[in-house]
Amino acid sequence: MTRFRTALAALVPLLLLPPAALAAASAWVATPGGDVRLVALPADASGRVRAMLDIRLHDGWKTYWRDPGGAGIPPALTATGARLEAVRFPVPKRLGDAELHYVGYDAPVALPLTLTDVSGPVTLSVFLGVCKEICIPVQAELGVDPRQEAFANPLEETAIAAAEAKLPPAAAEDLAPLSGRWSADGKTLTVRFRAPEGGGPPEVYVSGPDDIQFGPAGAARRDGEAYVADVPVLYRPKAFDAAAGPVLLAVRIGTRTMEAPLAIE
Repeated sequence: MTRFRTALAALVPLLLLPPAALAAASAWVATPGGDVRLVALPADASGRVRAMLDIRLHDGWKTYWRDPGGAGIPPALTATGARLEAVRFPVPKRLGDAELHYVGYDAPVALPLTLTDVSGPVTLSVFLGVCKEICIPVQAELGVDPRQEAFANPLEETAIAAAEAKLPPAAAEDLAPLSGRWSADGKTLTVRFRAPEGGGPPEVYVSGPDDIQFGPAGAARRDGEAYVADVPVLYRPKAFDAAAGPVLLAVRIGTRTMEAPLAIE
């Protein structure tokens, strides 16, 4: 089972795009639905490189979150010349209609990255789905060389800091995951979380290791001092291996967001 087999049947042929020139920021690579580039800063004292994948969507186009549901294509990123330690995502939106809904972004978005063990020029291989009336899988090779820059470009540093500022913070006292529980048939994960009242209905998004796929969550309901939401499980191996990675709960309520690991009972 692949996480995006449902979407592939409707996709037009792949766009294979050439690598951009090596620099601290790659050139924009143009696609029909949006443009992409890689931006990287010089390594810090520990050897880590702050970077971002910049996705400049065109009007009306959309792209997907890391777990978009059964009708979407999750981004796939791999790096050569460095280790891609982390890819982080802002809290997404629920998109589509009642019959075909998915989770993603309908405006330009930047995904902050962390690179380590930089051994030479870095190439980021990117596979994204971008959709309007049709969905187009886009593949691009984006090249940078953080070693060529002794000092950070202020514009690039500001852009990466702005992308990082849009990431959801960790749990707070009044906005935090409480627990998750699989249904007896394994087809639903019921999540409980704490959130303040008065900010409107919470939006709930759940993601896990690559071998688990969730659908868009149902509406959150109040249960005592907590909120509860049921999340469809589209695919899960028979045995849940917690060591494979955490299940993450992301919540938006009003202007606030949060993302944190969910303890599974």
